[in-house]
Amino acid sequence: MKQIEPELLNEFYQELADLIGLENAYKLYDTYQGLSYTFPMRLYDPKKVAQKIVSEYDGKNASELARKYGYSLRWVLEALRKARQAK
Repeated sequence: MKQIEPELLNEFYQELADLIGLENAYKLYDTYQGLSYTFPMRLYDPKKVAQKIVSEYDGKNASELARKYGYSLRWVLEALRKARQAK
């Protein structure tokens, strides 16, 4: 990492440096500078979550799984229904 003067950083990179550290902010800058990215609202991949929910479902814990993974109960029940249909 080259010598960086933190007080001169663009506001975006300053906020990023405050959040994840100067070195990591520079790594992101170096890798992605000039590109635009939109971060997904959800941390987890829906297909992978659906598989995990199917494996953790005990017949009674749909609400608990919805809270655990940040999806609605309706979405969880739909994932379980699709898994049953696929079998």
